[in-house]
Amino acid sequence: MGTRLPVIAVGVLLVAGAVSAQESAIVPVATVKQLCEGMITASSDALFNVGREAPADDDDWRAVLNSALMLAESGNLLMLDGRARDDGEWMTMSRALVDAGVTAVRAVEVRDVDALLGAGDEIVVACETCHVPYRDEGLSMPVR
Repeated sequence: MGTRLPVIAVGVLLVAGAVSAQESAIVPVATVKQLCEGMITASSDALFNVGREAPADDDDWRAVLNSALMLAESGNLLMLDGRARDDGEWMTMSRALVDAGVTAVRAVEVRDVDALLGAGDEIVVACETCHVPYRDEGLSMPVR
């Protein structure tokens, strides 16, 4: 029993070190603004455009799916150390973007334009909720 404790302690330290090494391997490159402009806006615009013109073939649906996936994953990217503004509201809003993106993915997978438009409403709420306190200092997004 006396030798088990040191072995367990060494094991715990090794696991903790491996987890720490994995965490430090993630290095955010883009700024939040660059993510929003390059990924989030581009992906959400592609999803919103389905309301104007539904995908006509498999290639169009694949492109819309890729946009939905990118949008969902961008919420995860917003939660990385170095980007997250806080551990509370920021994380909740970033998670809402992931969830809205997942709703869009599910709608695209079954090729349901109406469900995708509903996901678009969730996306707008997720984006607007974040923009007000973090980007616009209380101003709302302009209507295009």
